[in-house]
Amino acid sequence: MKFAKFLLVCVGAIALSTSVRGQDSAAHTKRGIELAKAKQYDKAAEEFGLAMKADPKDSKHYLNRGNAYKAGGKFADAEKDFSKYIEMETESPAGYAGRGKARLSQKNFDGAIEDLSKAIDENDDDVDTYRFRAFAYLSKNDYEKAAADYSSVLEKKADDAQALERRGFANRNLKKYDEAIADYTKAIAKTPRDPEAFRGRGYAYTLSGDNAKAVADFEAVLKMKPNDTDAQARLKAAQAKLKGAASPAPAASPH
Repeated sequence: MKFAKFLLVCVGAIALSTSVRGQDSAAHTKRGIELAKAKQYDKAAEEFGLAMKADPKDSKHYLNRGNAYKAGGKFADAEKDFSKYIEMETESPAGYAGRGKARLSQKNFDGAIEDLSKAIDENDDDVDTYRFRAFAYLSKNDYEKAAADYSSVLEKKADDAQALERRGFANRNLKKYDEAIADYTKAIAKTPRDPEAFRGRGYAYTLSGDNAKAVADFEAVLKMKPNDTDAQARLKAAQAKLKGAASPAPAASPH
C-alpha cells in the first residue's frame, strides 16, 4: 500500500514536471515569435533555443530557430537547425525549403536545388520555393530550368513583376528575344519606375537589332538614374548603331 502511494506521488510529479516544461517551452516560443516579428533575430534565436531545452522532443523549435538564424544572416547555423528538423520530420517540405534557402545564401547551388526540389515534391503550391530554385538555376547559368520555374511562379501569381523580369533575363540569355521583350514589357507595366526592367528590355532590343527602341529604353533608365554609367554606355552604343544604319552606303570606288 505504501509502495502504491509512493508510485502515485512519483507519477504526479512527472506529470507536473512535463506540464511545467511545456509551459516554459510555449512561453519561450511566444517571446521568440514576438522578437522575430520585431526583427530582433539573435534574441529570437535565443528564445527558441530555450524552448528547445525545455522541450527537446518538439521539432518545431529547430524550425523556428533555423528561420530566425536565416533571417539574421547566420546561414550555416540555420542549415544545421533545418537539418536537425529534417531528421525529426523527414517528409515536411518546410525543413527542405528552409535548408535549401540557407544553402542558396551560402552559394551551395547544387545543394539548394536538391533541397528545394524535395520541398516542391512535397508541396508544389509554394511560390517562393519555385522562386528560390529558379534563382539557383540562374546562378548556375541553367536558363532553361530557371525560365521553367519562373513560369511556374507566374502560373500561380501572374502579376509577379520580379518573376517576369527574371524570366526575361533567362529568355534573353536563351536568345529568345521576343519572349524576353514581352516579359520585360509586362514587368514595366507592373512597375513603371523600375529602371532594371527598362535596362533589361533595352539590352534585349539591342540584341534583336531594334536599336531605336533600345535607345528609348536606355533614355528611360537615365531619366530615373542620370549618373548610371552602364546605361550611358549602352545608350551611346545603340545610338551609334542606329546612326550607322541610317547613314547612306558609301559610293563604289571607280576602277
